[in-house]
Amino acid sequence: MIIKKISILKNFQCTGAACPSNCCRGWKIPIDDDAYKRYITEKGFFGFLLRCFLVKKEELTSFRCSKHQYRCPFWGLDHLCTLQKNHGTDYMPRVCVEFPRQLSNFGTFCEETLYLACHEAARLFVEQARAGIPFTFTETAGEAGYGENTTNDDLDFLGYLLNSRSELITMLADGCGLTTSLLTYAKDAQEKCLAYYTHAYGAVNTGINLGSEQYPLPSPLDYSAADGKPFTADASTMYTLFFRGFYHPSLKHSSPVLYKLCQKYIREFYTLAKTNPAEADKKQSALLELTYKYVPDFDALMTSYYIYFLQKNFLDIFEDYCFSKHMLCGMAQAQMLGLFIALYCKDRRGKKKDPLSTDELALIIAVYERRAPQIEDALKEIIVSFP
Repeated sequence: MIIKKISILKNFQCTGAACPSNCCRGWKIPIDDDAYKRYITEKGFFGFLLRCFLVKKEELTSFRCSKHQYRCPFWGLDHLCTLQKNHGTDYMPRVCVEFPRQLSNFGTFCEETLYLACHEAARLFVEQARAGIPFTFTETAGEAGYGENTTNDDLDFLGYLLNSRSELITMLADGCGLTTSLLTYAKDAQEKCLAYYTHAYGAVNTGINLGSEQYPLPSPLDYSAADGKPFTADASTMYTLFFRGFYHPSLKHSSPVLYKLCQKYIREFYTLAKTNPAEADKKQSALLELTYKYVPDFDALMTSYYIYFLQKNFLDIFEDYCFSKHMLCGMAQAQMLGLFIALYCKDRRGKKKDPLSTDELALIIAVYERRAPQIEDALKEIIVSFP
């Protein structure tokens, strides 16, 4: 089997207690079935302790986190995992062993990337993006230590997605930018998929595979950036993304750094976006313009962020065929990340004049990425505003 690893993975090493945004706090720690069975059968006081900290609900089994600290009960005062120190990785939940690695097994090949919700992964991302080094995969032959996680066996469609992802990344690297033409491509590809299944299962199953030569899907290269316009989420759209998906009051305890940035957004836009959208748009534009003073390579960084999103998430379309949802989600996440960077820069104004450091950007990205997937909840409310 071919195992493909994203370029920043080779340099990743957990920083442990030195991490400024530790993964042992800020979210629930899900427990896989194998770990759960081990915990409920463990003998002695250690077994009793494990079971005391278990919370089993229908949709999730997790460790019981402290109410206000949102920290794993096994996270020690030295900011290291006491389970790992005292009992080894065999007693850790699988997610703790794997994170921040995202491991995807498609049956014929695997892809391994890094979640940017990890500060060290985010730091490596910023370093590579600022150096202008492409985010590519290196391929090796081997056996995956994790199971297949797809239910689709349409290899023609998978091949099409791989080619399309490469074409999209080439376009972005060549300077096309985040434009609405990319969303037009996504819409057309999705409609072609729907038409295929309407024909294949509504009339007669032809045996022709989606994305094959007999039933081709559109190429991103056919969609020129000149045919679209720069993708920009106005203040009203950002308001919807923020309050209908991203923000939650519990961030005050689970992610204090992110909560402070959220409070800055609320002070700047909560009332204005509702009462005077046009003025809110002007304020948002001015805020983003300020960012270039502290992040001169801001546009290139946002493009790199979206390229990395495609490398990590584009093949999710193999499961649900939702081109528009996934491509719009990445663009929306990039827009909101840009706004949080801008808010951080505004707070910095008058205090420091030098550009944002790699560590500063990495911290913003890491804390943001823990909530970024929640933006998807609000997409259905804004998707009609775009192609």
